[in-house]
Amino acid sequence: MDHSENPCQPAGARDDSTVALAPNSLQRRLDQAEADVRRLTEQLRGKERQLSDMGKALLRTVAVHHAIEERQEQELESLRAMAPSWRTLQCACEEQSEHSYGITVRLPFITEILSGMFDVMHIFWSHYDENNPPKSSVVARAIDERLNLKAQPDGEASRSAQTYASAIRPDWLKETAGSRYSRSRS
Repeated sequence: MDHSENPCQPAGARDDSTVALAPNSLQRRLDQAEADVRRLTEQLRGKERQLSDMGKALLRTVAVHHAIEERQEQELESLRAMAPSWRTLQCACEEQSEHSYGITVRLPFITEILSGMFDVMHIFWSHYDENNPPKSSVVARAIDERLNLKAQPDGEASRSAQTYASAIRPDWLKETAGSRYSRSRS
């Protein structure tokens, strides 16, 4: 029986010299594949080291950013609380006229509450319409928002904000608003 025409044999398998070269060729390919795997593994380790270093650098940057931000916030709060006595505070004048644009008050310091009240006073009372003055409830809600106070459960402004709103409401409006705002004079 002649096996020279056997289709199951690989081409060239009939030649003894070709059969001897096949293992060498396979060994070279195996060695090359192992070398490629080692090279790619080293590259992957290098990339993992780079990612790790970048992650550490990012974490350091975030930590430094937060530390700087916190320090700046503390400095700002310190400056607000310890405003020098020479600082002047401009606020709306009680009786506005053509020649009066406000009054100057010299304070030894200013608190966050005072600052918030003066801001709201300036917003609502600097140039209000005498025929339609702002409602106390609107002013009180603005104070709640400015000072981060919590409103009452029924939705009304906090009691503190209502008190502050009353304190910054011009006296002449309190007297003319009826018995609710009028004060007895002795």
